[in-house]
Amino acid sequence: MTAAPRPRAWAYGHLDVTVALVARPAAEVSSWLPRGLSLAPQTMTPPGTHPVTLMFGEHSHVRPWFRPPASGGNYGEWIVATPMLEWTDAHGRVSPWAYMSRLFLNSPGFVFLGWLYAYPKVLARVSAPAGAYSVSTLLRGRPRVQMQWEGAGPVVPWGDFPGALRLAPVFEQPFISRFAPVPWLGSRMWFDLDRATIQPARAHVTLQPGCAPGLPPMTVDAGSIIDGVPGAFRLSCDWMLSRPYLASRLPGALRTLPASDLRGPHHA
Repeated sequence: MTAAPRPRAWAYGHLDVTVALVARPAAEVSSWLPRGLSLAPQTMTPPGTHPVTLMFGEHSHVRPWFRPPASGGNYGEWIVATPMLEWTDAHGRVSPWAYMSRLFLNSPGFVFLGWLYAYPKVLARVSAPAGAYSVSTLLRGRPRVQMQWEGAGPVVPWGDFPGALRLAPVFEQPFISRFAPVPWLGSRMWFDLDRATIQPARAHVTLQPGCAPGLPPMTVDAGSIIDGVPGAFRLSCDWMLSRPYLASRLPGALRTLPASDLRGPHHA
């Protein structure tokens, strides 16, 4: 019997992103999760709350594995992601996941490709001038998200950043998603943190009604992540994405395989 083939990345890209990590009431977060997902125990935010990540990203050089690094597409993408969740499959097996409840981006092609993973991507207007970020609806330009940020410290390698180990779990769980009534799909995005840079930041975020399912309108003033949650930071890193799998059949290696094992000749 031969060993199962090692999972590999299907796509590569680079991400420059402002992240605002917030703590929301656990009951509120639980209410917007699809049936079948539940909050897992965590220590990142205080008891009675759960972490939610708001990601204001700019992707570049996004391409399949067979294309060279200089090729590929660019797009802006805003994400609401909830890490540290649990899913119980039909066999009663409990596994950890992260869930993205909304992704707004400004590329029709990458919206379609995201649908193949059952990611809830929506085509929108995304603008990212220096120190700011905004999302509005495609047809009428109605505001959905606004953000202003400024640096709160120097840009440093990920490994030199205070609290990097505490932040790492936000980026190290596979994604689970589905378009009901289709089965749950699972995928893994590897954020190449070993070669990433990070900068503490301050961010002012305004979320309008309707920006994401279940997420209430709110204003967030996030100081430096070094000072705690809500906290903001800037991250610049390469990423790699697996193909989609049935969530119940996601290879175990995808949970543990480090990014360094997936850097191939076509990875920058």
